[in-house]
Amino acid sequence: MSEYEWDRTTMAVVACALAGDSEGAVELLRPLPQRDTCHIAVRLAAMAADALITAAEDTGGDRAEALARWQQCILQHETEHGGEG
Repeated sequence: MSEYEWDRTTMAVVACALAGDSEGAVELLRPLPQRDTCHIAVRLAAMAADALITAAEDTGGDRAEALARWQQCILQHETEHGGEG
């Protein structure tokens, strides 16, 4: 799969997520080789990180503040779900 196709699939997965269609996103990824799925996952993570940094900067913060907020979200999630595996 080319970088263009990775980007195209990434955008389709984001569209599914915005529409609340996690099953649709799964179906987009299901037929792909693991390598392609990993590349798409990394692209999604980069997009999320960029959004977190932008949100922090919009409130006068920086990358460190975005990281601190993300760590807080992780801890809250673990607390709410009791570290379920």
